[in-house]
Amino acid sequence: MTTNALLNTVGLIAILAVVFLIIYFISKNQGEEGPTNKAKRAQKDRGVDAAVKALNRYASLHNFCILQPAHLRCGEKAADLDAILVTFAGIIGVRCLGYNGEIFANSGESDWLWVTQESRTRIPDPVAQCAADARAIRDVLMQNPKLRNVPVECLPVFTDKSVQLAVPKSSRVFRQKDLMSTLEKEKYLEDKGLDQELIAGLLREALQK
Repeated sequence: MTTNALLNTVGLIAILAVVFLIIYFISKNQGEEGPTNKAKRAQKDRGVDAAVKALNRYASLHNFCILQPAHLRCGEKAADLDAILVTFAGIIGVRCLGYNGEIFANSGESDWLWVTQESRTRIPDPVAQCAADARAIRDVLMQNPKLRNVPVECLPVFTDKSVQLAVPKSSRVFRQKDLMSTLEKEKYLEDKGLDQELIAGLLREALQK
């Protein structure tokens, strides 16, 4: 075999090797992108079960009452919460938001934008929803004069660890880990002598069957 023929053969082998490698890496990348694309499909309940379990553990640890799920109605007002904690310091309602993808919000807008790879969807402002939940709970408590001054707070928590939040700093929203650390603050653990059973009983009567 002449030198030129040998060089041509080596060159052809090198070209084929490069083509093979290109095909291999393209196939490999496509295979890796499959699950990623699937994970970015719109989902509303990611991490919700885990968040509720964490709240149950928290309630058990501190001897608090927990109602979950907590869909209650009082007159024309309603609260749609994943859990209500009745502590010795007050009432904490938790609305779990299992959205994946990205969440965008601007101050003063009544709707937020939820973006995933496959869709762009307007969702209600969860902070405003929690404010409405708190008003409904207060209306329930107003039925008993002894409970009218019980502190009530409802908190929105995003439960998907990968969700990206682009919301105003003034918007009081939580990730699950942030919520659980917040609930360990003295504000929520102090004993104000509230009658848990009385409060929980009144709230249970308002639960929607």
